[in-house]
Amino acid sequence: MFRIDFDRSSMRAPSEKQMTSLGSTSEMNLRYAYFETDAQLAAEGLDESFRIIPILDFMFCLILAADKVGRGEAGEVDFTENSASITFQPAGSSLTILCSWNPVSGRCSTDDFIRGTLQFATEGLEFIVEKYPAFAENPTRHKLLAMKAGLESGLEHQPR
Repeated sequence: MFRIDFDRSSMRAPSEKQMTSLGSTSEMNLRYAYFETDAQLAAEGLDESFRIIPILDFMFCLILAADKVGRGEAGEVDFTENSASITFQPAGSSLTILCSWNPVSGRCSTDDFIRGTLQFATEGLEFIVEKYPAFAENPTRHKLLAMKAGLESGLEHQPR
């Protein structure tokens, strides 16, 4: 079991100035200055909450980590604002999740992690576009959709 979700009611709205450039603002601006929210990550043996994280940056990092895990490599999410990290260490079809601040590790299957990441990205992007339609035109959204499609393709081609 792996679950990653965000608290839709906690997402901070972009400022009026940010809203005027939402369709064209840079990836870096979107990753670090937009759409901060609370999130939760759970797996067997692990339940973590994150306060006020930039959801798009978290999404980028999780997709990249899931891509590595899908290739049998360790994936990692580093937090920009501090030295904390989450490591996803595959061993065959199993995955160990290690949070740098917590001595207790979590476990799930690699497929559950990849599917959970895909669901998180899908729901996050859909929520943002629904709430802020101008984001649909932003190149960063298209980049995330392409990354997500690559991850989905890799999942489909994994041996069972």
